[in-house]
Amino acid sequence: MAASTVLVLAMAVLLLSASSSAARAPPGSSPLVSTCMEGPFPGHCVKELGPRLLDVQTALASASPRGALIAGVPGTVDFSSLVAVAMEAATEAGAVASTIFEGKLPGFNASVPDFKKCLDNCTVTMKSAMKKLHGATAAMKVHAHQVATTLANRAIVDVGSCTMSCHNLTGDMRLILETSLVEFQKMLRIAVTFISKLAAKTPPGPPPMRGVPPARRP
Repeated sequence: MAASTVLVLAMAVLLLSASSSAARAPPGSSPLVSTCMEGPFPGHCVKELGPRLLDVQTALASASPRGALIAGVPGTVDFSSLVAVAMEAATEAGAVASTIFEGKLPGFNASVPDFKKCLDNCTVTMKSAMKKLHGATAAMKVHAHQVATTLANRAIVDVGSCTMSCHNLTGDMRLILETSLVEFQKMLRIAVTFISKLAAKTPPGPPPMRGVPPARRP
């Protein structure tokens, strides 16, 4: 496959959600906009995550009358689902960067000093960031908000170091990497913000029982 064709495909993965959001209005403009305004990159949140959230809500509503209990009614905003779609978007952006760092994108000379430095510094780091993102996603499924926040923040730091290592690249490679790495960090920062809001809304567990002696071992 020609390098130019692969580049077009890689950029298409990153820009797909942007093009779809341009073709339709975001769901429930007022709730979505007001919610996104509470976090970082509000315009990006509305443009990129609005259509994703609506797709999830619509699919659930079509499958079960109880779908609203999972992700909210279409047109409303549910924090848990907003976090989930932000992590999904980060995963897609990270997959593009990982493809490059693993040398799976043909047509580029890995022996070029700036590119070699970028690959050497980021191949392992990007894998580590993706593992942390997957861990954060798993933590959210069991409502372990603090664990998810810690792992997501560590993934952001990892990718930030890659951005610095690759800042001397030029041309198409720089464009693809900058787009994917910046998207990864933006989406995780949005996710972290709403995880904290979700944790604040979650009622604490029952207090420990007082006056009850610990069970004795036989």
